[in-house]
Amino acid sequence: MASDNFSWKNLSLLIGLTILVGIGEYALAYQFNDGKITQNVIGAVFLGMALPSLLIGGVMRLFKPTLQRYFAITAGLCVTIGLFLILT
Repeated sequence: MASDNFSWKNLSLLIGLTILVGIGEYALAYQFNDGKITQNVIGAVFLGMALPSLLIGGVMRLFKPTLQRYFAITAGLCVTIGLFLILT
C-alpha cells in the first residue's frame, strides 16, 4: 500500500521542473515578441507552465493517484498566478 503522506521533496522537484518549463517559455516569448515582455505575456507564460502539470497529472492519476496531487498543486498555482496577472 502506498503512503499517503505529503512529501515536500516531491513537491519541490515538481516545482523545479515547472520553473524549467517557465524559463523555456519565457525565452521563447522574449524571442518572438522582440524583447517586449508585458504583464499579460508573463501571465500567458504562467498559464503555459500549468499545461504540462495538467497533462502529466491527468495521466498520473491513472497509475499513481498519490503523486497526482503534486501536479494539481503546481497547476493550480500557475493558473491562479497567470489569471491574476492577465486580469489585473
